[in-house]
Amino acid sequence: MKSVARFNAVPLLLLLLQHVANLQGANANLQRPFRVAAGGASPTAARKGRPNALDPKTADDSAAGLSTPHDVAPLLMRPWIKLYRATPKVRVPGTDLDVAFTFASAIALACVDYGSAAALRAAGGWPAESRHTRAVAGSIATIFHSTALVLGLGSALSTQRYDPSGRMEDHPDWWRDGAHALIQFCTGYMIYDAAVQFVADRWQKGVGPVLSAADWMFMGHHFATSLYMVSARLCEAGHMSAMILMFTGEFTAPIMNVLRISRTAANEITGDCCGRSWLPLVQPYVEYLFALLYAGFRIVVGPICAAHLTYDILLTKKGRTNVPVALSSVWLFMVWAVLFGSIPWIKGALAILKAGLNTGDGTIPSIDPE
Repeated sequence: MKSVARFNAVPLLLLLLQHVANLQGANANLQRPFRVAAGGASPTAARKGRPNALDPKTADDSAAGLSTPHDVAPLLMRPWIKLYRATPKVRVPGTDLDVAFTFASAIALACVDYGSAAALRAAGGWPAESRHTRAVAGSIATIFHSTALVLGLGSALSTQRYDPSGRMEDHPDWWRDGAHALIQFCTGYMIYDAAVQFVADRWQKGVGPVLSAADWMFMGHHFATSLYMVSARLCEAGHMSAMILMFTGEFTAPIMNVLRISRTAANEITGDCCGRSWLPLVQPYVEYLFALLYAGFRIVVGPICAAHLTYDILLTKKGRTNVPVALSSVWLFMVWAVLFGSIPWIKGALAILKAGLNTGDGTIPSIDPE
C-alpha cells in the first residue's frame, strides 16, 4: 500500500471531493439512514455471500476500515444504488458481468436525445428534419449524462481511499453497487452516442453511415473507453483508475456542449428562432470558460492522474498482482494516447485564453483544430 500513501494526493482535486463528501455525510446523519429493503442484502452482497455493508449491525466493514465515516451512502450516490438494485440483472454467459444497466442507460439517453429534439421543435422553433436540431438534441443528452455522471463520480471517489489498482471487493457493498451503476451508465452513453449520433444521424440511404475522419476518431475513443471500463469490471480491479479518468474526462463536457449549442444558434441557424437573440451573446464567455477548464484539465489534472495511475498499476507489486500486466499496458497506452491526441485542442484553448474576451474585431479563435 506504499504507493497509495505516497501519492494519495492525486492531489487537491480529491481533497475537494472529500470535503463535499463530509458535507453529504453530515446531511445524511440528519436523515433516516439509507438502507436496503427489510429482509434483504444488496444484490452484490447476496451474490458474493457477504454481509450487507449498509447495515452496521450485520457488517464488519467499519472494523476492517472499509466504510465511510458515516455508515450510510452519500446523498449523491443513493439514486445510483437504488436504480442499480432495481434493475434486473442480465449477465454475459460464463461471467459475472451484468450488462442490463448498460443497455438501459443507452436507451434512457436515446429517449433524452429524441425527446429534446421534439421539445426544441415544439417550444423553441428549431427546424424539423434539420441536422442542426439533431446536433443540439445530442448536446442536451450529453449535458444530462456528463452532469449526472460527474456528480455521482465525485461523490463515489471522495468516500473511499483512492487506490487506482485496488480491488472492487475492498469496498462496502453499497459503494460497489453505486460504482457499477456509474461505470455502466458511462458505458451506456458510449453505446448510445455511437448508435445515434454516429450511425443513425449520419445514415444515407443506400450507403449507410457516412463518417468523417473526426467521426472515426470519436468512434475509436468510444471503443477504447468502453474497453477500459468493461475490462476493469471483468477483472474486478482497477475500477478507480477508470472512474478518475471518467471524472476528469467528463468534467468539461457540460460547458463544451453549451458552447456547441451557442455556436449552432449563432452560426448555423437563420431567422429569429432557436435562441438567436441571446445565445450568441453568451458564446464568447462560454468559450473562454471552456478553454480555461479544458486547458487546466488536459495540461495539469489529466497528466497528474495518468502519471499516478501508471505508477500504481504498472510499477507496484500490488498493481501488477491485481491487474494483469498485458491488460494494464493496453489501458495505459489508451490513456496516454488520449492525452497526446488532445494536443491540437489544447493549442486551440490556449489561443482563446491568449486572445481574451475582446480581440478588437469581436471575433475569437476556435477551439477546434484546423
